[in-house]
Amino acid sequence: MFRKTSLVWLLPCLMFADFAQATMRCGTALINLGDTATVVREKCGAPDRSEDQEPASRVNGVPRLNAVKVSFWVYGPKNGAFQHLKFIEDKLVEMDTRRD
Repeated sequence: MFRKTSLVWLLPCLMFADFAQATMRCGTALINLGDTATVVREKCGAPDRSEDQEPASRVNGVPRLNAVKVSFWVYGPKNGAFQHLKFIEDKLVEMDTRRD
């Protein structure tokens, strides 16, 4: 059974666990989920690798309903790790740091 003092320490830790994953350091700047591609480029510079997937189109070239542009950016390696970013419609939705 948890004691009240355990809960006092556990709750702030859980709150900051999501915050830690929602930010990434680029030099002295921080980028956050929800930032635009322009903001990320200003803070981190151009990515080392990038790939764009344009929205799926119909035969006549008109984009399909609910189709979106998805971009993948990679920075690094920095100290042996790569930073992978995923944008949907130029909005940062996912960040991952890993060793490839």
